Amino acid sequence: MRKNSRLLIFIFLSVIFNFASLTDSYARVYIDITSPAIRKLPLSISVTGPVEAKEIEGTVKNDLEFTGIFSFVDQDVPGAEVTAHLEVSVSDEVTVLWSVTDLIENKEVFRKKYSSSPKSVRAIAHSISNDIYNIITGKDGIFRTKISCLIHSGAGSRGLYLMDWDGFNPIKIVSAGLTSSHTWSDDGRFLIYSSERNRQWSIYRFDLEDFGETPLYSSPGLNLAGSVSRNTVAFSSSRDGSAEIYIMDTDGRNVKKLTKSFGIDISPVFSPDGAKIAFVSDRGGTPQIYIMDPDGSNARRITFEGSYNTSPAWSPDGNWLAFVGRKDGKNQVFMIKFDATGLRQLTFAGNNESPSFSPDGMFLAFDSDRDGQTGIFVIRINGEEARRITPKNTRATSPRWSPDIK
Repeated sequence: MRKNSRLLIFIFLSVIFNFASLTDSYARVYIDITSPAIRKLPLSISVTGPVEAKEIEGTVKNDLEFTGIFSFVDQDVPGAEVTAHLEVSVSDEVTVLWSVTDLIENKEVFRKKYSSSPKSVRAIAHSISNDIYNIITGKDGIFRTKISCLIHSGAGSRGLYLMDWDGFNPIKIVSAGLTSSHTWSDDGRFLIYSSERNRQWSIYRFDLEDFGETPLYSSPGLNLAGSVSRNTVAFSSSRDGSAEIYIMDTDGRNVKKLTKSFGIDISPVFSPDGAKIAFVSDRGGTPQIYIMDPDGSNARRITFEGSYNTSPAWSPDGNWLAFVGRKDGKNQVFMIKFDATGLRQLTFAGNNESPSFSPDGMFLAFDSDRDGQTGIFVIRINGEEARRITPKNTRATSPRWSPDIK
């Protein structure tokens, strides 16, 4: 990788802010996002400063609007309960002094100052969004997280890219024969992915800190990365003929076979606590979602509706699985509890695949061809506000949401 590309990735992943928290965050929680009936909080945002101020304001509003828990009120119109004011200045650095005021109690509840490179304007804005979200809900925001995906170019070429959660700032990480199979390590340092090179399928690890690629596993047949839990990688391999599920250390050592069935076993995904593995198997005649213990024992089926269910993804709390099911000839995203109850459909238009939860469990990323060209979308887990985040003229597939990046 060229030196300037490494620098771009470093800036992308490791933006360091100088900041000072000038007022302690108020202890009140304004909105309980766990409540079944969430009201929207009327919020006004005002900014002063050069053109960068408007970019920061627009990014913050875009972040917060998508959560579905804020309604924006013009600063000159009564009705807001909370207001945020941003004072932006630009010289060698971008500096934002901003505050949050509770208008009901007429009390400033938060004040903070960010300073960073002019290249980091959007990163500053996402950090402000995280802070506001935390003040209002008491929960961490996801606006500094990343999404990895495959972006397709001509002649079947695909590159592995990273981008902001809202689709901005895409950066190519890896090319050369990538499949849809890729995943993040728990700490966000590594991307694990499959690639065909010289007619050989192998699993690789890319280090986002030192920008180095390491081969982890190679054998005859198809080898597809699944997921990572702690220091263990789950993957599928057809090295013995039929595709089965294996695990190995994140350095490629200690390979162990977990399944041996008459069907095909693929797409292994660890639960957040590492105590279960969800996977896809056609051992019952059609592709369905199963769950087993991490040693391969106690496999049980959890999907029973439909004849084609694939691509499981665990919610961060371990209570739900998102998956792809075929209905009326189209692939749609569903959710189901790990105990096989609570099935619900989230998407209805076009073909929708490769669901991936945000680290707070409030959103899903997936790919869809609903408006023609397949691209990456994000949606609330209640099925509302599906939003395309990649350009309509770009074919993008297989999103994977990063762990939480502060």
